[in-house]
Amino acid sequence: MAPMLPRLLVTLLIGAYSDPNTPILTPSQVQYLSDMRVAAEGASKSAEEELLKEFKKISFRTGMMLNGGSRAWKLALMPAKELLEQFKAALNNLEYVSNFGVDPVFRKRHPGEPAMDFATIDKFGYIPNMWELRAAKSPLVNGTSMNQWNVLESAEKGLYQFPLSSKPLPVGPTATEAKERPHYLGGNLRSIDVGLPRYGPYSAVVRNDVVRQRAAILAGDSGGWENGCNSSITPVTPMPPMMKARFDCDAYMGNGKGRPIPGTADHQLHSVLANVKFFDKVGGGYERLKGLLHTASYLPRLVHQLLDSEAKATPFETLLYTEAGLLGPLRPQDMKMIVASFSGVYGTPQADILREFCTKHQVPLVWGLNGGETWSAPSKDPARLGPDTSSSVDVAADRLLDESSLALTNATLLNRNALTKAVWDKVSKDITAKRASGEASKLQASDFIDWWKKLKSFGVPIQNLRPGDCASADMCLGTYHPSADTKDCVCKRDGLDEWKVAAFTQEGQSAQPEKVGVVVV
Repeated sequence: MAPMLPRLLVTLLIGAYSDPNTPILTPSQVQYLSDMRVAAEGASKSAEEELLKEFKKISFRTGMMLNGGSRAWKLALMPAKELLEQFKAALNNLEYVSNFGVDPVFRKRHPGEPAMDFATIDKFGYIPNMWELRAAKSPLVNGTSMNQWNVLESAEKGLYQFPLSSKPLPVGPTATEAKERPHYLGGNLRSIDVGLPRYGPYSAVVRNDVVRQRAAILAGDSGGWENGCNSSITPVTPMPPMMKARFDCDAYMGNGKGRPIPGTADHQLHSVLANVKFFDKVGGGYERLKGLLHTASYLPRLVHQLLDSEAKATPFETLLYTEAGLLGPLRPQDMKMIVASFSGVYGTPQADILREFCTKHQVPLVWGLNGGETWSAPSKDPARLGPDTSSSVDVAADRLLDESSLALTNATLLNRNALTKAVWDKVSKDITAKRASGEASKLQASDFIDWWKKLKSFGVPIQNLRPGDCASADMCLGTYHPSADTKDCVCKRDGLDEWKVAAFTQEGQSAQPEKVGVVVV
């Protein structure tokens, strides 16, 4: 007998897309999530025991120290149980992102990626999945090959095991059946400021409560596994044999028999452990350290990156995310914020469209520096995405709240005055003028870094959420310093009626926020 549906999941049936009478999920999807959660809890518990054993090993402690820095040493000396609790707390804060807005050049090399724009999102009332675009005969997916559709079909039926009613390809799914399909999210394990820039300059960060309620989680990119590990389908782009040998295809399944046990946001240790084993030979364990190729395990590397805000990552490691399949629509109200590439978008006409969209839908707009590079720079240079490159990417780099979004959050800009406005206006005009001139191609990362520093001095820099920062990550974007001696949580304003946000002193002490309501999807 199937377990009784949790009350929280049942409430999802009375949610809406854009029409309040349209259910968010079908009954079969609600049942799927209920059954999956039971299986995920057991699998995650087993993985917790395995992780605790790993954390006690000398080899793990040595691997932590090899990452360098004072924080790495402190983590290496921390008792295993305490380290595990911090690791779990970091996963509870983990961001799940949907990047979009790829350009035509990128789509030519990666035809499976739709060129999503804000007009399309407004037309649907949410970010449509690729199957919905296909059913609507949208030109956004015209370049998507049948091999790519087969990859998606195989992942959704075989890996996620979603309840799907559509006929096999090439017939289905219809417009109605396409709503049964997931929207793909990336678990931003390394807290990259612009999410997954490979897939576009705009990163919609999904509310954590939405992910907990409606998403299934796998060890890594399902398309990557299907292309590189599934011999029963034709890959979109065959993986070179030497590269394929470095992935442990069986490890992707975790402790599932023949197929994964999908995780949930609150029961995902087995999915993360499978991520570690699947990517062990391409993650930090094989990074060049001081000119030598060392073989320390990828696990201490990931733990360090999750728990140390001063950690670094290789460009390749930004692709080693966990993947979540979100059931139901990804609507503006499901977004915690949109993070846009500062060097890719700021000062362009698209920035005005972006601000208008965020203001209209009350989604805070935040900028990510991405090291001063345009969003697609790593994608245009395959050599930089090799698994053995140096660590050049900042983990958990600060973001910057756009002035237009101050009213959408609880943040207070204490030094907001005529000078503040003058600085922001001047920087905006300078970038716009440079982009419009013939010198646009000459812009360097250092130019954007200089402009960023000016805005940061007269704005609201947001630090990534760390374990213990805020009572809930559901509606909070991160933390900031409204004054020299305080650290506050920056939260989306429509969540302030449900939560009293606490201020944190530099010593880390605070009164815990009192929950006075429930955030409902």
